[in-house]
Amino acid sequence: MSVKESTDLLRNELKQSFGDKIEVKYVDTDEEGMDDYPIMEKVMRMGYPFPITFINGEPKYAGKIMVDEIKNAVNDKLKD
Repeated sequence: MSVKESTDLLRNELKQSFGDKIEVKYVDTDEEGMDDYPIMEKVMRMGYPFPITFINGEPKYAGKIMVDEIKNAVNDKLKD
């Protein structure tokens, strides 16, 4: 499964759980560049592998899309 397909799966899971309270955005830095994502460049320099998952603009997970962990983190953020 491609990263794009995994992102679509994550989007569907999160929308099912949280409705319109969340937004999932797939960014292909090869196509879009990183000018609009300065924190991404910093994370990459630290050696973290793609894909990198951000929650509320903060990098949280790297290397693969972990649906259950992301759902739990989003749920915790929505409780705040």
